[in-house]
Amino acid sequence: MQRPALFVVKATIAPEREAAFNEWYNTRRAAEAGAVPGLLAMRRYAPVALDVGVHPGAEPWQYMVVYEFESEEALRAFAASDTLLAMTRDYETRFAGAGTRARFAYKQIFP
Repeated sequence: MQRPALFVVKATIAPEREAAFNEWYNTRRAAEAGAVPGLLAMRRYAPVALDVGVHPGAEPWQYMVVYEFESEEALRAFAASDTLLAMTRDYETRFAGAGTRARFAYKQIFP
């Protein structure tokens, strides 16, 4: 049984680049993502300040994008692809030095 897998990118961006960053992500990056084999969805998020007691919910990142793949195999193929390399180069060309980011990958374990 194939289970979904996620590629998560968290980022911060300098205030003077934020409008361009959001416009680029919501248009160009979204269009590119739509052509990635095995990608089911791309969704963007901003943190919600929420105090949940012992875990204060502090989030150091301004934005998170979640790419949902149909399977771990599809995610692995994307991670090794020229497509991801080109997407990374495009991001670096536009926003290098204007913020920070981190990438994470997850596989579904339940249900």
